Amino acid sequence: MIASPDPALDLPEGDDDLLGHVVRLEILVGQVLDRITTAHGISAADYLVLGVIRRSPEQRSAPTAICDVLGRTTGGMSLTLDRLERAGWIRRLPDPSDRRRIVVEATDAGLALATSVNADLHGWESALGVDAVERVSLAGSLARLTHLIEAHPHP
Repeated sequence: MIASPDPALDLPEGDDDLLGHVVRLEILVGQVLDRITTAHGISAADYLVLGVIRRSPEQRSAPTAICDVLGRTTGGMSLTLDRLERAGWIRRLPDPSDRRRIVVEATDAGLALATSVNADLHGWESALGVDAVERVSLAGSLARLTHLIEAHPHP
């Protein structure tokens, strides 16, 4: 048996296949992401939207582009953007190339929040104790797995 700190996440003998590890990894990383974002007063889902905007050119993005990156619906994205705008972390502006559309821009407060959460996430990652060589190897393996999954989505 592959034991974890949370017995509910233990993988039984014979269940240590790739998918089992991926699911377990998703749960564990999700828990860390939730704890870190909650400590900053934002949900993980809202942080991911803010993070996409933060990493976009000029910290601006079209809502549909954010949906594409995160695999979210436009209806759900509208609710998220409403929440982020009310909190003062983003603002909606007319798209300069097509005034019928909008772009979403991070405010200074939104950028500061996203940067702070990101720093804490990287601090947690550094605390894992993975050396530079192993980090490159793990990142390469995860990138390969991500590519394979993207290339073969379930119908």
